[in-house]
Amino acid sequence: MDKNVTNRQTYKLVFVALMIALTLIVNRVFPSTPVYHLTVDFIPVYIVAVLFGPFWSALTYAVADTIGGILFPVGPYNPGITLTLLMIGLILGLIFGGRRSMAPSTLWIRSFAAAAATLVIKLFGTTYFLYLTYGGPDGMGYFAYVISRIPNCVVFAALVLILIPPVQKIIVERVASHLQ
Repeated sequence: MDKNVTNRQTYKLVFVALMIALTLIVNRVFPSTPVYHLTVDFIPVYIVAVLFGPFWSALTYAVADTIGGILFPVGPYNPGITLTLLMIGLILGLIFGGRRSMAPSTLWIRSFAAAAATLVIKLFGTTYFLYLTYGGPDGMGYFAYVISRIPNCVVFAALVLILIPPVQKIIVERVASHLQ
């Protein structure tokens, strides 16, 4: 095997491991409850998505959630929530994967698509698995739970929309220039 190929693979594994650790740290810094959880832990996943694609970004979010759920539990570990985060990582990778430099208009359009996708996944997917784990608020059904989580999910989607463009310009383009 060529030395450069080996170095690139090692770099990728180390970088992804660092992003998993950063996701864990960012995820656990902000206080949360099992239902209302606002965080910017998608930023390291987004960086991995742009640099290495959908497989690695999905893996980053899933592994970080699994480790966080086992080592620093907020409630009982729920593999369904890990599945929804894997889907968000996959979506970020499909939307942004391999696009290390984008025109500002393209970046905003892709950011809007990512925000819309995360809103749907968080609002319906994560809420469903939270409902299965904890039941509805005051014994109410799934859709009452969905309604109660709308503000949390909308704010998360807004964070995705607002933070992705500056992260792309400030962090991703600098890191990508060192990879070439």
